[in-house]
Amino acid sequence: MNTDLTSQIIKHIFGGFRIINSTFININSKSLISNSFLLNEKLVFDEDIQAIENNIWACQMLMGQQELKIILGDCSQENNIREIAMVAHLKDAPAYGLYLNIENDIETNPMIACSINGNDWMECNMYLQATFLAGMEQSKEMNMSWSKCQEYSEQHKMLLSFIKFYNLQFDE
Repeated sequence: MNTDLTSQIIKHIFGGFRIINSTFININSKSLISNSFLLNEKLVFDEDIQAIENNIWACQMLMGQQELKIILGDCSQENNIREIAMVAHLKDAPAYGLYLNIENDIETNPMIACSINGNDWMECNMYLQATFLAGMEQSKEMNMSWSKCQEYSEQHKMLLSFIKFYNLQFDE
């Protein structure tokens, strides 16, 4: 697997949603990590002394007859390491999960995975990564507006399942 290319694909997608800084983004687009997409649910990580609770955001867009939902979780557990997990799910299609660690402007252990059932994940080869990137670019080019997710319990479960899968792959 070409981790450098995987990292660049994830950074491009995250930059397009203004999750991370990027030189190519549209300044007028709304960041996915804005309060308008913030959910009440939290990601909870049990640490030695106390639990860490991080934010989750979700948005949706109607593309023709298909509904695209994206849920994003802050998985950071240390101040100097930013960890971000995202699940994108087009109704009646496989879900894609993206995970990126950023420490001192260096990305480590990037992953793009997919799931048919939202519970069992497999890491994507370059072809599937490119296909997903093309789909995300197409959604951006449609120039339609995103709205906050109203029904996201399925995507929330997928996000938790994907984070668990990721952690098992990297023994975290």
